[in-house]
Parts: sequence; C-alpha cells; structure tokens
Amino acid sequence: MQRRPRQIARAVFGAALALTLAGAAHAAQRPDAWITTKVKMSLLTNEGISARNVNVDTVDGRVTLHGSVATEAEKARAEQVASRIEGATNVRNLLQVVAPKQEAKIDATDGQIENNVKASLKADRALADSSIKVQSVNAGVVLLSGKARTLSDAYRAVGVTAGVPGVRRVASEIQSPDTLGDDELWRDGAYDAAVYEKSAAGDMWITTAAKVRLIANSDAPGFDINVDTNHGIVTLFGVVASENAKRSAEAEVRKIGGVKNVVNDLQIVAEAKQNRVAHKDDQITKAIQTRFDANERLTDSDIDVAVSNGVARLTGTVKSRSDQVAALTVARSTEGVVRVIDSLRLEAPAVSAR
Repeated sequence: MQRRPRQIARAVFGAALALTLAGAAHAAQRPDAWITTKVKMSLLTNEGISARNVNVDTVDGRVTLHGSVATEAEKARAEQVASRIEGATNVRNLLQVVAPKQEAKIDATDGQIENNVKASLKADRALADSSIKVQSVNAGVVLLSGKARTLSDAYRAVGVTAGVPGVRRVASEIQSPDTLGDDELWRDGAYDAAVYEKSAAGDMWITTAAKVRLIANSDAPGFDINVDTNHGIVTLFGVVASENAKRSAEAEVRKIGGVKNVVNDLQIVAEAKQNRVAHKDDQITKAIQTRFDANERLTDSDIDVAVSNGVARLTGTVKSRSDQVAALTVARSTEGVVRVIDSLRLEAPAVSAR
C-alpha cells in the first residue's frame, strides 16, 4: 500500500494562493447530497416547473435529472435551474416529456388548502423538531416560512406541501442551515428506524447506502446507476449491461434497512464488444491515486489503495458518507478496475467544546 502525500502537497501552496482559490474550492467541495437537495428544492419552488415526478441524483458534482415533465419548456427550464446550483459541474437531462393525465379538478379553496397543508406538516414526524409555518395561500400558491432544524427538513417541508391536492406551487421563506449537519452527512452503522423515522435525513442515508452497495456489487457497476429516495421509496435509473444486472441491482437495494419499495427504471444497454487491455496492478494503483489527488471532494480524506488482479481495496478514513461514495466511484470507474472492496472508515465528526 502506498500513502498519498496530501499533507506535504498542501504545505507547498502559500496562503495567498489558498485565498485566491477559496471560492472555487468551496464550490467544488460541496457534498453531492447537498447539491441534490438544493436542486430538488429549487425545482419544487420554481414557477415554471412541475417537479413532483422528477428524480435527482448527483455523482462527483454531475447532476442527473430523470422522470417526466409536461412540456419541452419545463424540461429545458429544469436543466437550467439545476445547472445554477453551486457545485453542479454538469447536468445530464434524461427527463421525458409526457402529457399530464386527465385528473379530476380539485375544487379546494385557499382556506381548505391551508388547513390541509398545516395538517400534513404536523403529521410528518420528521418535521417535529422544526417550526414550519404556512405564511399564506393565494390561488393555490403556498408560501412557507418558519425555521427548519436542517436543510433536509426544509426540503421535506417543501415536498410535503407540494404533494397536497390543490397546491399549484410552493414558495419558501424557510430559514434553515445552508450546510448539511453531521446527522445528514455522517452516520455509521445500520439503518436506525428510531432515529430516521424522526429525521428527514433518512432518505439521504438510504441513497448513500444504496450507492455503496451497488459500487461493491460485481454484477451491476454502480457508477453507472443513479439513485434517488423519497420517503423510503428508491428509484434506480441509469444503464446496466444486462437483465441480470438490472435484477441484481434491485435485489441489492432491497436489502437496505428503511427501504419500502424499489422503482427499477434502469435501462439495459449492452456493452460494446471491445478488446480488453491488460493493466498492471501498479499502473491501476497509480491511476486511482492520481484521480484522488485531482478530486477536490477528497482533499481531507486519507485513503490508501491496494490493487491485486484488478481488484482495488480502499482503506483509510473519509469525512462523510458522501466522500465515501465519491472515493468508491472514482476507484470503480478507473480503467482496469474489475471490482472495489470498501474498507474505508468514517472519521467521527469533532465534538465542539461547550
């Protein structure tokens, strides 16, 4: 195993250069989960988009949109909104334009909508520690205000409101942290129902756990699979090479605690037949380490790489589940790697002195 000399490399750069690049580095280091949450909130609160049927996933800053919208204009608008989120480096727009089904008209007054939204927010146990209020309802447009304990709670409140019959759009003046907290980014061990039934971060935990499992699954290359979770229902989208890989991916995700159902929208695209090039293990190791060094999200991680017969084992520590997924994705997508063994540990967040 070879340790990457991150500390030495960082010491070479002066303070002036660090200040110059601070803005760009901050954007690059936004966790994928943060980018996904911000994209979802922006889509749900945008006047030109009906986003209730849109899935979002982010891998290493690259955002993928999946699902359906009603018009080409909405599809283009959704991509534009996603591309403006800080840290989003690219947007892959897989949205389908599907004419909305004829639905019975909801004849609900603004007063009825307000009462129903309030009841839905109150009934959601994950929002119990937040104080979200309905500021106003005007022609079906609901304005939310108040305080959310976490960014996940703020998104959850917007999503719950958007799902209430008669709501035409949601606007938000909710005050919430603009970063993900430790309970959103870092939680080791198995799914804890007692914790996540009272936290909007449960979906985020499931999504990350699914990605980790899929990347380690030799039957389904998880770096080509996108994952989105909503109230415990996981949607898989992206591409796999065979029907067996599609079934394997779904079976793997169903093993995760907290998963209520899996919507398998994976597309089967047969791999092109090509001559496989032999790669030496030391060349693969060097290639992975080079890609780690170039990845801003992994600057604070301490990862060792060992490759044997194309199987890469990652050991060491990462700061968050999001960083863990980023490292595994980089390794698995490196040319010559046939499988990744995840032996990474999460470094517990520092406890601030009181």
